[in-house]
Amino acid sequence: MTKAVFDKSVPTKNLVTTIAGVITLVITLLVGFGVLTPEQSVDVQTNATIIINAVVAVWGAVSGLILIFKAKDA
Repeated sequence: MTKAVFDKSVPTKNLVTTIAGVITLVITLLVGFGVLTPEQSVDVQTNATIIINAVVAVWGAVSGLILIFKAKDA
C-alpha cells in the first residue's frame, strides 16, 4: 500500500473514531439494503456508542492500574 493510505511509522491515535465510523458505515449499508429500518438504526447506533464508551472507560481503568504497578520514578 502507498504511504498515503497506510504508514506504519505513524500509528493512529484515533482508534475509537475509526471504530465508530466503521459501525456507522455498516449501519448505513444495512439501512440501504433494507435489513434495518431507519428507526432501528437510531437505536443500534445509540447502543453501539454506549458500548464503545464503556470499552474506552474500562481500557482507561486497566491502563491506569497497569501504570500504577509498572511506572518508574524519574
